[in-house]
Parts: sequence; C-alpha cells; structure tokens
Amino acid sequence: MTNVQYEILPFLVPSIGKIIQKININELDDLEEIRLRAEKPLMVFCRKRDWFVTQNGQLTRSLSEAYIVNQKEIVKTLELMSENSIYAYQDEIKSGYITLRGGHRVGLSGKVILQESKIRNIKDFNGLNIRIAKEIKGSAKHIINYIIKNSFDIYNTLIVGPPQCGKTTILRDLSRMLSNGEPEYDFNGIKVGIVDERSEIAACCKGVPQNDVGYRTDVLDGCPKVLGMEMLLRSMSPGIIITDEIGTHGDKDAILKVLNSGIKIIASAHGYNITELKMRDELLSLIKSAAFERYIVLSARNGPGTLEEVVDSDMTPIYRVSQ
Repeated sequence: MTNVQYEILPFLVPSIGKIIQKININELDDLEEIRLRAEKPLMVFCRKRDWFVTQNGQLTRSLSEAYIVNQKEIVKTLELMSENSIYAYQDEIKSGYITLRGGHRVGLSGKVILQESKIRNIKDFNGLNIRIAKEIKGSAKHIINYIIKNSFDIYNTLIVGPPQCGKTTILRDLSRMLSNGEPEYDFNGIKVGIVDERSEIAACCKGVPQNDVGYRTDVLDGCPKVLGMEMLLRSMSPGIIITDEIGTHGDKDAILKVLNSGIKIIASAHGYNITELKMRDELLSLIKSAAFERYIVLSARNGPGTLEEVVDSDMTPIYRVSQ
C-alpha cells in the first residue's frame, strides 16, 4: 500500500478519493501533488509534469476528459483533514497550510481575513494543494563529506538552489545523520535544533515530527527563524541549528548571534548560483562577513539534489561539476 492510499485517501471526500484510488499503482506511487481547485479540473503532479485526472482515474492531457472539482468537495475535504474541527486548526490555517500525519502538507487558498494588517483567518476555501511527503533517507550522503570537519565539528554551511531541487529534503537528512552520528565518517552524534518556520523539515503533526530528523534533535515548529534561533540558544543548548530559506530582514543578525555563541549552523537559501545570492542585501552581508564556511549549490538537472558546486568562505571552489 502506498503512502497516498494509506495516509491521504482517508482525508479526501469520497467522490475525490474514489478517483485517486483508481489511478495506476505505479503512477500513484510517483505522485508529488494532488490539486483541488473550485470549478477547475482535478490535477496531479507526477513525473515532472501536471496531469488532468478523469473520472476513471486516468491521467490525461485532455481538459475535456478531466473531472471538475466543486467547492463543496474542497470544504468537505478540509473538514476531514481537520477532524471536523476547522477551528482547532486555526493557527495553521491562517498560515496557509495544515500538516497531516505522515508529514504531508496541504496548502490552502481562499478569502483572506485581515486584522491590523495581519492574517487572522482564511475562509471560503477555493483550493487545496496536497503535497505528498517523500522522506528520502540517504539523500545527503553525497554532500555530507563537504560539511563534516572532524568527529565533533562541522562547517557552517549554506545550501543554495532553486525551488524543487531538494534543499529541504537534504536539510532533513543532514539533521538525521548529524544527530544520530555517522560511523562512516567517524562523526559522533551532536545535539541539533531545528527552527521549522514552514513545518516542512520535520513536518510536525500535533507537535510530533513526522519525519526522522534524528534522536538528538529538538524542533521549534511554525516558529519564525529569528525568534526560534534565539529560543534554541536560550533553552536547548544545541550544537547545530538548522533552518530553511534564509534571506529576509533580520536573518543576518540572528545567524551571527548563533555563530558568536559558538553554535554551528546549516541553512538553505533560494538561488541558482552564488552570484544570484550576492544580489540580495541580507545574503550579501553574510557572505562578506564570512559567516558560512561552505556554500553547496544544488540543482534538479539530473534529478533533485544534483550537486553542482561547493565553495568555501573565500569563494574558492572545492568541487565543481564537469560540464
């Protein structure tokens, strides 16, 4: 039984669930997203492209054959996902997503309710994007040797790459490996603290990580990076802090505070290369301050997690893929 059948289907309104259940088992196992949009075709993302889904569970490029989703099906599905208590999931919903058991993340769209320029709620839901979690243990094996310094220490590292190139998957696997220890590299396990602002690294459901991030790892779920890093420093005595998607105002000061406390950091940032990072003030300041000792550039050229380049704090290449 696939993750979709076991962990996703019970939360889909029966009319949609029956269609997804009919999808070929091999295609079902390859699904990355299931998208429900009001009065629009049912769609899935599979094998690097979008597909319409027919009433009989066939993937097609023909719009005329696609099953059309109505808004009631979206609302009912969300009710099932929130255990018939949308109010209990209010904090997650106003952030634009909820997390299901197994780490599957459901993005939400609808009418946004503002209060004093802050999002208070979302209602009149018109779309769901069910992102199917695929925990890939060992995905960081090809880069961890560039991060480990010795048996007890690592290099402060920034993982760089465009969307959907596997940055978060690799951060998750690095947390597991560094927390548990890596005998192959004679690396002893070390305490890890994760600031999981978007609930994507550990994928907590009701506070419990759904992904294996290591047994010496503490997680602050849904917490802003700047606040979370300071909280971990004060309360959890981590040896390493891991966080996702840095580059906004305040990140530089928070990261430097971590480093000045003697704590190591591994983070990720959007970008196709180092040159692009330098065009963003917050990241340029971090580069100039030599905050990171390793920059690891990824792409999806040969699949997610393709290693393109590794450079040190002086921008000296350590590894570069041969073209």
